Amino acid sequence: MFSHSLCRLGRRAEGRPSIVLAFGVFSIAIYPVLAATQLAEYPLDPLSSKELWTVYEIVKASDHLKEESRFVRVRLHEPPKSEVLNWNSGDSFRREAFVVIKQGPRTFEAMVDLLGKKVTTWREIQGVQPPSSREDWRAIEAAVKKNPDWQAAMHKRGITDFDTVRCGGVAWAYPKTAEEDGRYLAKVVSFDRRGVTNSVGRPIEGLVAIVDANELEVLKVIDSGVVPIPKGPVDYDEKSVGKLREVPTPISITQPQGPSFRVEGQEVSWQRWNFHFRIDPRVGLVISNVRYQDGDKLRYILYQGSLSEIYVPYMDPDLGWNNRLYLDVAENGGGFAGSLEPGLDCPGNAVFFDTAVADSKGIPQLASRIACLFERYDGSMAWRHNDARANHTESRRRRDLVLRMIATLGNYDYVFDWVFQQNGTIKVAVGSTGIDQVKAVASRTLMEDKEGSATRYGRFLAEYTVGVNHDHYFCFRLDLDVEGSNNSLLREELQTVELAKDGLRKRVWVVKPKIARTENEAMLKINLAKPALWRVINPNVLGPLGYPVSYQIKPIGNALPLLAQEDFPQRRGAFTQYHLWVTPFRADERHAAGAYPMYHKSEEGLHKWTKANRRIENTDIVAWYTIGFHHVVRAEDWPIMPTSWQEFELRPFDFFQRNPALDLPKKP
Repeated sequence: MFSHSLCRLGRRAEGRPSIVLAFGVFSIAIYPVLAATQLAEYPLDPLSSKELWTVYEIVKASDHLKEESRFVRVRLHEPPKSEVLNWNSGDSFRREAFVVIKQGPRTFEAMVDLLGKKVTTWREIQGVQPPSSREDWRAIEAAVKKNPDWQAAMHKRGITDFDTVRCGGVAWAYPKTAEEDGRYLAKVVSFDRRGVTNSVGRPIEGLVAIVDANELEVLKVIDSGVVPIPKGPVDYDEKSVGKLREVPTPISITQPQGPSFRVEGQEVSWQRWNFHFRIDPRVGLVISNVRYQDGDKLRYILYQGSLSEIYVPYMDPDLGWNNRLYLDVAENGGGFAGSLEPGLDCPGNAVFFDTAVADSKGIPQLASRIACLFERYDGSMAWRHNDARANHTESRRRRDLVLRMIATLGNYDYVFDWVFQQNGTIKVAVGSTGIDQVKAVASRTLMEDKEGSATRYGRFLAEYTVGVNHDHYFCFRLDLDVEGSNNSLLREELQTVELAKDGLRKRVWVVKPKIARTENEAMLKINLAKPALWRVINPNVLGPLGYPVSYQIKPIGNALPLLAQEDFPQRRGAFTQYHLWVTPFRADERHAAGAYPMYHKSEEGLHKWTKANRRIENTDIVAWYTIGFHHVVRAEDWPIMPTSWQEFELRPFDFFQRNPALDLPKKP
């Protein structure tokens, strides 16, 4: 299946597969398909293709399926946390799948016992709408193109070949009226594909179709008037951009002796780090059981971390735009991640991982190169100091380990990096790139927009083309278990104090610690005028100097929503109201905006759970941290946006006795 010069498979005594890479002249490797087909060796391993087949066969044999049944998602249902923490190699463990199935307008959840080969629960979830699949949207597009009112509107715009039009849209985000209740509504807009690949740059403005997506019935076509379709260049492939710059001299990224990390099953070991990972069809990378080797002790840091939700609200109230309030994780039915390009999306020394996913019929499919793992050196040092008197410098080169996945969600591509550093820090970074959503306007440029109507809610990106203002928010669920599950949130405010009037110094700042005892006390925002440190501590474990061991959640830039809390778009993304939330661990509280946020009239997820104001002191807690930015578009973002990074760190704070990277060798 794979060349022996590319990779060599080994197996540990206990049976967990390992990968040992022998690169030779090669600089990339693919993690074997075995990862997607093997039986689970660990309670948190992803569902393999064989297990997905078992799920399909069990559900099919249960007589619950109908002709119109569609598998929305098939995910691992994790065993209870206590079972995972107490599991030892060789022990048996439960193996269950959580399945969401849509049957016409009805939504069902099923729990499947893979070992017992039976459906243990099957229940209808009333009043919810799961995400639509690509097949659903193709059917919606076909229904729109058959509608005579839509066809007449196209003729008014000089378009007679409907195959040159692409239809897309968004589910009806707002709560439904009595007339709309019981319907799955979608707002559909159109794009001109003639002569271009990037049809996003050719919006057919002023035309919206309201569709009952379950019945495939076009309820209304609203034509507010013809707006010229932009005609400027929009494609971005090598043939379209004009003369290319000269290729720079090569930078070689190779590891002739193979990588320094080791992958055994889904477990990674590198530079004192040890962690498990899987790829989940809803949230992407899930990092579990993160530990760090400190002397002869493997110390626990993070039970589980993952993305929870993405919210992208647009700021234009016009008919075709007021519904563009995307909860990209909850509403994404097309698969979360895409294949990575070797040497482009990941460097030449990366190792790639496949995974198995179920399609809308429940049939397993192999998704290739969904994640990559690589070591990175960017030219920076881990630490250094020059002793001028001795004319001596001690410096150590820094190397990171990066686990990466890229999700294409509509027009945007998001790069998700989990970066493990030799000093015990975990950096979580999100890179935003892809194509801005644009609006066609009647004015050619800003000079012609005399009344400012074209740029009221955005900026010109090209002729007759305005990029609409919007936000990007990414909420991460962080189940920190710092040296054990019973933790607390410590907020340390930096406050100024007045000194004696007769002294040389008038003021200094001091640290004022405060434990958050309830959920309400842990709803926190970054405030540069009132700085504070946010630390998850273990009050039951003291370090060598008497401080509780802890990990700091360290912000690196951020944003807060500018909308009113009572405005529905803000209620829809209510988790963005604070940068940090902390809740007691609950296995069923996973999604910051709720499991099925579509159409809800009130806030779901974090905003709803924390109304109970539960106790979070010295107990098993989960931190929810949101990073984001306000996207004021610019000409340089068109026709494709340079990658913009947002990030935060999980940083050891009084966790180690000294700098854990002190033992790095000087030899590069």
